[in-house]
Amino acid sequence: MLIENGVLTEYMWDWLRARQEGRLGTGNGRRESYQHLPMVRMTNTYVLAGTSDPDEIVRQTPHGVYVAQLGGGQVNTATGDFVFGMTEAYLIEDGHITEPLRDANLIGNGPDVLRNIDAVAADFAMGMPGTCGKQGQGVPVGDGQPTLRVSALTVGGTAR
Repeated sequence: MLIENGVLTEYMWDWLRARQEGRLGTGNGRRESYQHLPMVRMTNTYVLAGTSDPDEIVRQTPHGVYVAQLGGGQVNTATGDFVFGMTEAYLIEDGHITEPLRDANLIGNGPDVLRNIDAVAADFAMGMPGTCGKQGQGVPVGDGQPTLRVSALTVGGTAR
């Protein structure tokens, strides 16, 4: 577990880097094939379920964006800055899901997003398997999360 009760408790380590730093490895040395060098990278990322009702989270949101499905994107691993496409998203207006959004992106910073989670529902579900691309390698990854609300994120796109 990397973050527990909102506190960073560990970093991801592969065997070589853990040994260099006098730490225990976390099993995060991965590579696409034996033709590639291993590097530190995620395997499965989860946000555990909370206790809130997902519909109530939406009702308590006066204005926002409900993201049903993210698409591809990229992350600057040095800064945590990211951009992800939203393949299915809707406006939240006065606590109701309304108009669909098209051709929009979520833009933010990973550590900031984690600090800005202010509601977590009890409806944990696994996402579809994906691929993590890093330095020209692609490896399978998994993720899962419940409905959650982030109090501040940048939404970018073209108004139509």
